[in-house]
Amino acid sequence: MKFICSAATAMTAWLLLASWGVAQPSVVELQQETVQQAVAAADASVVRIETVGGFDLVGELLTGAGPTTGLVVRPDGYIITSQFNFLSKPSSILVTLPDDRRFPATIVAQDDSRMLTLLKIDATGLPTLSAVPNDEIRVGQTAIALGRTYALEFPNVAVGIISALNRVWGRALQTDAHTSPVNYGGPLLDLSGRCLGVIVPLSPDEQTETAGVEWYDSGIGFAVPLADIEAVLDRLIEGETLKRGLLGGSFEDKGVLSGEAKLIRVRPDSPLDKADIQPDDIIVGIDGETITRVNDLKHALGRRYAGDDVKLAIKRGDETLEKQVTLTDELKIFKFPYLGILPESLTPDDASVDGVRVRAVFPETPAATAEIRAGDILRKVGDSTVANEDELRQQLYRTEIGQEVSIELSRGMETITIQCDPVRYPDEIPESVPSLTIEPPDEEPTSATGRLNEQLPGDGLGFWAFVPPNYRPDQNWGLVVWLHPSGDTMEARTLRQWTDYCEQHGLILLGPRAGDVSGWSLDQSAAVVATIEWMQERYSIDSRRVAVIGFEDSTKLAAQLAFRNRELIRGLVLHSSPLAVPPPDNDPDFPLQIVVAAPEAGETIGGRDRIGATVDFLREAGFPTARLTPPKSDEAEGLDDETVHQLVLWVDSLNRI
Repeated sequence: MKFICSAATAMTAWLLLASWGVAQPSVVELQQETVQQAVAAADASVVRIETVGGFDLVGELLTGAGPTTGLVVRPDGYIITSQFNFLSKPSSILVTLPDDRRFPATIVAQDDSRMLTLLKIDATGLPTLSAVPNDEIRVGQTAIALGRTYALEFPNVAVGIISALNRVWGRALQTDAHTSPVNYGGPLLDLSGRCLGVIVPLSPDEQTETAGVEWYDSGIGFAVPLADIEAVLDRLIEGETLKRGLLGGSFEDKGVLSGEAKLIRVRPDSPLDKADIQPDDIIVGIDGETITRVNDLKHALGRRYAGDDVKLAIKRGDETLEKQVTLTDELKIFKFPYLGILPESLTPDDASVDGVRVRAVFPETPAATAEIRAGDILRKVGDSTVANEDELRQQLYRTEIGQEVSIELSRGMETITIQCDPVRYPDEIPESVPSLTIEPPDEEPTSATGRLNEQLPGDGLGFWAFVPPNYRPDQNWGLVVWLHPSGDTMEARTLRQWTDYCEQHGLILLGPRAGDVSGWSLDQSAAVVATIEWMQERYSIDSRRVAVIGFEDSTKLAAQLAFRNRELIRGLVLHSSPLAVPPPDNDPDFPLQIVVAAPEAGETIGGRDRIGATVDFLREAGFPTARLTPPKSDEAEGLDDETVHQLVLWVDSLNRI
């Protein structure tokens, strides 16, 4: 039997020994005996799962070929386990019981919210475990993680504590007991051998099939409470696929310290929309539970499923209304409305403009038709005042494409009201974007300009950057992040191509270095984010004009960066490679635009152009996606000059509205 003792458990034992003297080695022996008794009590309910066939690679994750773990939850052959164990879409599944009996298994149902799979084998009389009631689980109590992969005779064991409750928006317990693919799907026990939960990889930020796997061996593991599983087990046995429940609204405040759950947007045809819940309404309760913050609502919804009926308490002005809502698993894809203006990019300290000053109007757009001009200041959308471009976007996103909207603007001393019919946000890159006239500041900026060569502290990445000599901190600058391919940073060529454009269009160039000739790995994502944050701390970066460029084999990391850091990155370029990382849902709060660049004749799959398929898929998902076709080259020379020119126009106009 493999026994892994966590740091917390070891320290507790050491303190006991130190305080009780020489007679106390028996305390450790007693603890080990208690753990062994708990494991023995649960042993017969823990099964080995093996899969045959399927894919070897899911995204960038190499799927394991070894056995995994499951837990018997009904005597007549129902077994719960982690969805992670079936990423490869195996052609067959085999379950081996502790008594060495082997059975073929079928998948009965999935819980996509908690990432669980229910299996069925043709067996009866199987032992099950008692669930620890949720109200008896305490932070700090001992937790024992079991798997059955190393040897059939004995489960593998890891010991830790329950380190937190109601994690991952109310779906899971957190433990520091060692969790990994070895025990995904296995039980987390208390010292009496009862089951606290079923071990799964989870993430509070993602719902993808591999979410949470990156925390393997980090001291952070999750288990879905068995009491919660038992509450929906009959639905799973009936074959129902359970999905997370969605309301279909966006809220005014975000983050850990989020404020009241005030709606700024209600998605069309969503549960909120069908219940006549409106922007500016505040959700103050759900099924009798008080909601004071956005995160309270996220926790309440995290425990519920699509199809569940909930009663919402809504504050509208001085009234409190009750609304019955049925949660859904799917929202109508959001399509961004578009006027056709490019705002001036102002720093937050610039208080000279109360409204949105127009830098340019693009031809053949609703703004051009309504005769909006460069220099106009947009001050109202409908009855709502807009102080800046973020507020303009929020008000515009409340309207439907094609729905006429009234806009009040200032032109010189005049106040003018015009009518616009927003259209869908275009995929195409503008043919031209006016250059900026940025004079160098009177006083030299405190931050360095020109070509920089830096290294993050400790084991952080090295990187180079170019800050134009006309940089001034009272101007917002776009940031272009170049992720080089394996074998060559292409630093000199990239710098030569972008230098003049950076000065003319207010851009800063950043080039992280992989540090390995073999190129980037996906686990370097956080390190690249750190280089972006380093630049943001020292320079005035326009958060709406931050783009990452992936070239050839660096596109996978570029896509992961953009998809997992939506609040940080607003543009993604995939050059010479199709999409290999699944995108998140299109989110109006974090708009993302994409460019896919590759020669016309590319790799096909099933007779279909993979690049073209990527473009079609992203557009259908609601992401504005441009397609560039640079000339084909036999040598890896980096970006061609025309593509760079197109990307400059695209980055400079990422904040167009």
